[in-house]
Amino acid sequence: MDISQIILIVVILLLIVAYPILVSSRNKKERQKLDEQTNSLKRGDKVMTTSGIFGTVVDLHQEGERKIVTIETGYGKTKGYMAIDAYAIYTVINEQSVVPEDVKVVEKDNKVEETKTAQTENKEENKEEKVVEKKNATKTKKNKSTEKEGK
Repeated sequence: MDISQIILIVVILLLIVAYPILVSSRNKKERQKLDEQTNSLKRGDKVMTTSGIFGTVVDLHQEGERKIVTIETGYGKTKGYMAIDAYAIYTVINEQSVVPEDVKVVEKDNKVEETKTAQTENKEENKEEKVVEKKNATKTKKNKSTEKEGK
């Protein structure tokens, strides 16, 4: 056997041994994080489930070894309730992380509307003005170059 073949076999054996160890340690960290999140749930928390459903926690109770969470979804006449396993909650939502700071969420007649603040509108107007200025600058350059060619 050649030395390169021996090195290749050793590397393959190391990978076979190391891969399960690395995967299990990563899964353990994720499981701890999920357990911590599940144990810290409380009434009034806004959550998103693994299937993408948004809601507010209204009840928590234990059924055997399972922790059951009841969430309220929808607004007004379309309001509904769902009982789900606590591990089906993907994340607890902070209002600041969901809504950008330059957008206000306003609830009118059970309908959610987003309105931009004056600061955001000013930023957008400034961007539009810069685009117009760039276009005017390129037109001016073209006019000067055509004047030079004409002379």
